[in-house]
Amino acid sequence: MTAIIALLLLPLAVLSAVSMVVLNEQEMAFRDSVEESVHGLLPLGTLEYYLQQALVDELLAESNDAVPDFAALTQNIDNSFSSIQLGMDSKDVPEDVLHDAQNAWVQARPSVRRLVEQVHAQHMSGAVASLNTRAELERAIRDISSARASLSGVLKARYENAAAQRKSQLHWLMWSWLITLTAAGLLVVIFLRSLLRPLQALTHAARGIEEGQASVRVNVEGRDELAVLAECFNRMAANWEATQTHLQAEAIKDPLTGVLNRRGILSRLDAELDLHRLRQQPLSVLAMDLDRFKFINDHYGHSMGDRALTWVAGIMRGVLRENDHLGRHGGDEFIAVLPNTSHASALDIAGRISEVVREGAAREAAYPEITIGVATAPADGGQAASLLEAADARLYAQKKHRRTTDAAESAGGRDGGR
Repeated sequence: MTAIIALLLLPLAVLSAVSMVVLNEQEMAFRDSVEESVHGLLPLGTLEYYLQQALVDELLAESNDAVPDFAALTQNIDNSFSSIQLGMDSKDVPEDVLHDAQNAWVQARPSVRRLVEQVHAQHMSGAVASLNTRAELERAIRDISSARASLSGVLKARYENAAAQRKSQLHWLMWSWLITLTAAGLLVVIFLRSLLRPLQALTHAARGIEEGQASVRVNVEGRDELAVLAECFNRMAANWEATQTHLQAEAIKDPLTGVLNRRGILSRLDAELDLHRLRQQPLSVLAMDLDRFKFINDHYGHSMGDRALTWVAGIMRGVLRENDHLGRHGGDEFIAVLPNTSHASALDIAGRISEVVREGAAREAAYPEITIGVATAPADGGQAASLLEAADARLYAQKKHRRTTDAAESAGGRDGGR
């Protein structure tokens, strides 16, 4: 962001400095041109005026007034031509114009010098101007006029060249400003896009979080402030997703045994039934109930009962397969959902669970045995309620059969004892 701002301001600052330098140079050049015109043409014009006045009024002979300082004017004109020639760039004006102006003054200067000498002599003697003096005056006036016209041409050519150069510089400045402002506009557009794109991505991600999409993330590009903000947002979203996942797991997990709770196992049963109807594959359910669990709680305490529940849940997870689901339905009742499992396979799994639990209960008096009822879709129904009802019916039928068998064995034992 700092680099983009620098790219915006640096060309404008450089172009502003260049513009000030160019305009200042143009102002100085214009002032020099005016001074050059004044110092070059004014002495010539003044000298020509005095000569015209002398010719008309015959001041050379009749006036007792002070004679104009023709020598000083001539010296000024010499100095002006010298400065013009020294500062003249050969490219400013055509060579023929400059050559004509120099020749015109070279021709006029002797006439003026002779005229000055005659004027001084006649002024001192008081003589009347001769016809020769008048001719000298007329010739000097013509020479001065020619020199002034030639010098005017030189100064005009230099002024036109300087004006064209100033016009070219102004055009260059105008196009430079136009290009710079266009580039600055493009940089502003790029800057705004680079600023708005991450903000739009953050807004979209925030709306996704609001709608419950915990896995939404923002692509991080660059290392500016917005990229840091995007990284912070991603970390926040990841923490929120982890927290949500943990809370969802806790909401469907039994805190004692670590298996699914009632809500969780029934939700998995509904989901597997949807896949069963879609794929037309068998689905079996095991309804499991612990035997003598109330006796264990009453005689060994609730802590031993919790231990018995945890022990049985561990045995069930060890026998069940990876894709099977196990949950605590309530109290000492458990449910196992077996996807893509026939009734015969489910009976085999139930038999192995019963056998392992029975062996453990034989070694430890505080461990219960287990009774399992098996139901399979679609033979026993296609809904969760019908499957669980069928599995419960078979579970309690087994319990009733076991109680009847145990009672008969007990009665037989008493009769044999008599």
